[in-house]
Amino acid sequence: MKVAVLSASPKQQLSLTLQIVRTLQKMCKEDEFDISFIKNVEDCSEFEGKAKDADLVLILSSLYHFNTHGQLMRYLKKLRLPADKPFTYITSSGGNMDVPAHNYLRSYARQNGLKWIRSLSFLDEDVLAEHRREELYRWFQYVKDIVENRPLNEQSLREFRISVLDCGDAAEETERQAAEIAQKYRELGANVTIYNLREKNIKGCVACFGCYTNNKCVIKDDFEEFTEELYGNSDMIVTVSGINYNQFSTNYKYFLDRHVKFGRFGQDLELIKAYVYCGEMDPMDLAELEQHTLVVDSLGYDVYVGMYAGTEEGIRQLIQESAYTCINDLYPQRNTYGYGLSMQFANLAYRLQNMTQKDYEYFKSKGYYQMPQVLSQVRPISGIEDGRMSCQMRLMAFEDMLSSLDGPPKMTKRGERAKFNFMIGADMSKVDGDKPKKRFFFKK
Repeated sequence: MKVAVLSASPKQQLSLTLQIVRTLQKMCKEDEFDISFIKNVEDCSEFEGKAKDADLVLILSSLYHFNTHGQLMRYLKKLRLPADKPFTYITSSGGNMDVPAHNYLRSYARQNGLKWIRSLSFLDEDVLAEHRREELYRWFQYVKDIVENRPLNEQSLREFRISVLDCGDAAEETERQAAEIAQKYRELGANVTIYNLREKNIKGCVACFGCYTNNKCVIKDDFEEFTEELYGNSDMIVTVSGINYNQFSTNYKYFLDRHVKFGRFGQDLELIKAYVYCGEMDPMDLAELEQHTLVVDSLGYDVYVGMYAGTEEGIRQLIQESAYTCINDLYPQRNTYGYGLSMQFANLAYRLQNMTQKDYEYFKSKGYYQMPQVLSQVRPISGIEDGRMSCQMRLMAFEDMLSSLDGPPKMTKRGERAKFNFMIGADMSKVDGDKPKKRFFFKK
């Protein structure tokens, strides 16, 4: 596959962002990466020529004020790419504050008729770790599947358990789409179950915070039994809902509100999540709803596939992209909401550790209460030459890694990834990597 890469970092060849693509070059030798830099924000002709002949356009950038670099924004206003060109994006300052940058590039793709493919958040140093290189490799294989439209057959999802959650307030809103989606997954070999929220007795949360003291909801209805069945027997959940005032149905919101008892734990499931909306949505309102679902899935570090219209084309896109997500076993997402909201729950557990001992122990085991080491020596940079030398020194670790990298990384199974904790200060020496990851987060 031919990839036209645009590196938007001002440091160009000295950029740490660039090392992500250099790593891909080493791992994916069958693919061709043509790398360009922004030398003149007013002249896009050279890159436009490369992009025209490429199978994929890949944008790289670091983060400035939680969004992409200003020179990339100006460059994109001039850039003209062929319609339906596959287009994706990697941030190198990601992992916590990069959501606006990804939303910006996704909006650019949609408004210019490009084929947007889910993007990737990375930290500068991620490619130095083998399991992060695996994350990068799996994501790129997913991108290739979409670009090359690799065939799916009746064996593609044979070992996957997929739950289709029909949340429509009325049957005519969602019943047909839920049945159609379930049938298409069955044709790919998946074990599919349709759950109908209209048939469940799930009341609204009363905000008593009883679950904060014993992890048990005081309301006696179908919620506890249903969530245990749903999450305990699913590898992927596809939520199908009608639209009420540019939000999902009240059935779904009642169900979601009761999840406050699970949010603070971090679900540790690595579930794959996708959403289908049945009804008309304004593009701006759709972007807002997408961000809402991103917040929800971040709490459990789930794999967010995307949101799709309940139309023939939307369902086709859902089936294709979710199938490739399952096949390539993508890593859970990491972003602002996952870090920030989980940290809020961790802080609450710390303050109430006598009342919420299990919560406190859970977050402590994840490294939330361990402080990072403070640098003992910091050398100030007093000029451009010092800055350039600093960049060159930081690149030494990457050059050493790249010199020994030859081919794809070691591939792990999903349960083995529990030992790859990315919270600052986590003591990974105490993690038993041989034990399979517990799939279920309910505590009796």
